[in-house]
Amino acid sequence: MPLITLWLAWFAATTASNASDLAVNFTGSVNLRGSQHGCANYGCVRYDRTHACQCNELCTKYGNCCFDFEAACHAPAAPAPPLPPTPPITKPPKANGSITIRGNMLFDASGHRFFAKGVAYNPRNANYNQIIGKKSQACKAGHPKFAELQYFADPVTDDLQQEWSSNLEAMAKLGVNLIRLYNIDPQASHQKFMSAAAALGIYVLVPLTRGDWGYLPATASPSCYNAEVADYAGTGQPGNVGTNLLSSAKQIVDQFSVYTNTLMFVVGNEIEQLDTNGYSAYPCVKALTRDIHRHQKAKSLRMIPLIYSSKDQGSPDRSIVAKYLSCEVETEDDIVDAFGLNVYSWCDQSYHEGSLNFNYSPYYSIMTDFTFMSSPMLLTEFGCTAGAFQWTCPYKGGRTWPQLKYITEDMNHLLSGAVAFEFSMENNEFGLAMTPGFVEGQPELRLTDSYYALQQQFATHHVADSAPATKNRPSCPSTQETRALQERHAVHSVADWSKLPPTPPSA
Repeated sequence: MPLITLWLAWFAATTASNASDLAVNFTGSVNLRGSQHGCANYGCVRYDRTHACQCNELCTKYGNCCFDFEAACHAPAAPAPPLPPTPPITKPPKANGSITIRGNMLFDASGHRFFAKGVAYNPRNANYNQIIGKKSQACKAGHPKFAELQYFADPVTDDLQQEWSSNLEAMAKLGVNLIRLYNIDPQASHQKFMSAAAALGIYVLVPLTRGDWGYLPATASPSCYNAEVADYAGTGQPGNVGTNLLSSAKQIVDQFSVYTNTLMFVVGNEIEQLDTNGYSAYPCVKALTRDIHRHQKAKSLRMIPLIYSSKDQGSPDRSIVAKYLSCEVETEDDIVDAFGLNVYSWCDQSYHEGSLNFNYSPYYSIMTDFTFMSSPMLLTEFGCTAGAFQWTCPYKGGRTWPQLKYITEDMNHLLSGAVAFEFSMENNEFGLAMTPGFVEGQPELRLTDSYYALQQQFATHHVADSAPATKNRPSCPSTQETRALQERHAVHSVADWSKLPPTPPSA
């Protein structure tokens, strides 16, 4: 054996953390073994320079595979457990008539309070290879039954009925009366989806902004509503962001206003999450709100409420944003009709051990922070897969949704509903159901334990009729408050929230 090989073996032996982790291959290579250095511990992941050996397909080429690579990463996939039986449910009522606002609550056509029990819906027909977390050895990527949808594609068009029909039925059986959508193509028809949803007693939150053509940029006002872009949305053509946004939004409003089960239009979603400069773009949200309200009036359309869906930024920022969007800057037209909060802060089952514990939960501070609200407020996204609710494929256990009890009991004077995030399993692994072919051996829609847990919570907790609160509209936050908020988030340019961009030309 060459001298250098003997030296390498000696060096590895003297530096190994555990003698049992070492095996010398006398062909000249040194392989680390044991629980610390192996694919069973690392997972079958891409190249990682911090690992003593590798667990990806290229390791065979470079000769640096862990000793258990074949066994751990090429083992036959465990068969998917059988689908649990679907509990019988009563036929849901048809969505009969539009929902209206009275004070800070929602009411149906018969005068009873409407409390939204919703789910977010934005399937991409993905498979397990696309998850962004650590992969489980129990699952292998399948072959999706339907073609993958791009991130900004519309999943509820008439031509996709075969794809969404079984999902819609499963959402109805979940017990929802509201579905939140994220991507709408105004050039396509949605008559089949909206009619099918109405027949199942389901209302819909419809987005007005899009991810590609018709987007609301996360830039400082007024540029977020009047900037000229040389290559607009990758078209290779110039375009005005405000003109295209408002034109697209008007088309969506015109199409969905004919459906009585359109609950609200979403004028924006987490613009502050897109880029830190989104904290300077809120005047553009109000400008879009103003222009859509005026469009509704000019065309004598049903005045479907407009809602903004905000990231939960914590105190005091979340209440400053809510007050700003709910106050009058120019006229009443720039006021959102409702406010939404996307909340992912309940990740500990211990809050559910008694009513006193709710006072220490993250939801309690939400309740106290928003006592000023004079209009309806919804949790437009909620749920948590971290902490006590963390899971991996094949997705046993997971979220038990204890928040529903407190949303419907302790917070029902403030909230008018909550939307669970989300229906389909995507790369973030928040889904309640796996679309066909997400994992190997799963040709049809598969419902998870978390789906059935949420179904039980929806069936158990309800909100009784009650009188709405009558409060004065909140005053706008001061210039000092809005400037300080923007500076806390290190925006590139501090915007003046007291001035709204004008209506863009030719929209």
